[in-house]
Amino acid sequence: MHRILLVSDMDGTLLDREQRISAENAEAIRRFQAQGGLFTLATGRTEAAVAPYVRELGIRVPLILYNGAKLYCPAADKVLEEKYLELDPSLWGEIVDLAGTDAAVLVYHCGSVYSANRNSWLEAHERKDGVASQPISELAGWPCPITKVLIVAATPQKALQFEELVHSSGLPCELVYSEETYLEILPFKASKGEALQELIRHLGVEGLRTIGIGNHLNDISLIQQADLGYAVDNAHPKLKEVADAHTVHYEEHALADIIQRLLDSN
Repeated sequence: MHRILLVSDMDGTLLDREQRISAENAEAIRRFQAQGGLFTLATGRTEAAVAPYVRELGIRVPLILYNGAKLYCPAADKVLEEKYLELDPSLWGEIVDLAGTDAAVLVYHCGSVYSANRNSWLEAHERKDGVASQPISELAGWPCPITKVLIVAATPQKALQFEELVHSSGLPCELVYSEETYLEILPFKASKGEALQELIRHLGVEGLRTIGIGNHLNDISLIQQADLGYAVDNAHPKLKEVADAHTVHYEEHALADIIQRLLDSN
C-alpha cells in the first residue's frame, strides 16, 4: 500500500445516514493505513466538523476542506494552503434578500461559521454538521475576505435562483453543488481537484498513486484529477459519467469495498 493516497468524500460516500463511519469502513481504512497507505478526507466541512472523524481514524495526512478552499494539516494544526473569496456588499445584500425564509446563508471565516438568518434550514444543517453558527453581526470587519459561502435552499429551484444571481453579478468565484439543495460559492479556482494537486506537492512522495472517491458534483474535479476515480453507486449521474470505476452504495461500506480491491490487486 506504500505510495498510494486514498482521498474520500464524506457525506454520501464515507458516512452513513446517521453521520457515522461504519465498523466495516473504519476497519478497512485502519488496515490500509497499517500497510503503509495514506488516507485523508476531501469535504466541504470545517476543521471542527471533521475533527471527530480525524481522531477516530487517526488521520495525519493533510485534509482538503471547504471543498478545496483550504488544505489543513491536522497533525501540525496548520493551514498549508488557503484561497479567499471577496463578496461585494451589494451582492451580499441581494443574496440575503433572496434567501428570505426559503434558504439559509452561511459564511465561513477562519474556521468559524456565521449565519445571515436563522431558520429551519440553518438548524437542520447545524445538526447535520455538528457545528453551531454565530450571527454574521459578530464577524468583525464584515464584509471581509472569507473562505466560502454556503446556501442551503428549500428546493433545487430556489438554489438555482442563487446560482443565476451570482453568475449575473460577475463575481470571480467557483459555484458548485455539494447536495441537490446545497450551493457553495467558493474562491476562484478552488476545487477538490486543485487541492489534491496541492496536497501531492506538499507530500512530496515520489511515484505516488492517487485514488479519489465521491458521490456528488463537487467531487467531479477530485475524481478527474486522481489517477483512479471511483463513484459510489448512489452518485450523481454526471459523476458516474466521468469516474474511472464504480463501487457499491455508500450504505454498503464503499470504502471497505475499494480497499479490499486494492488489497486483492497487491
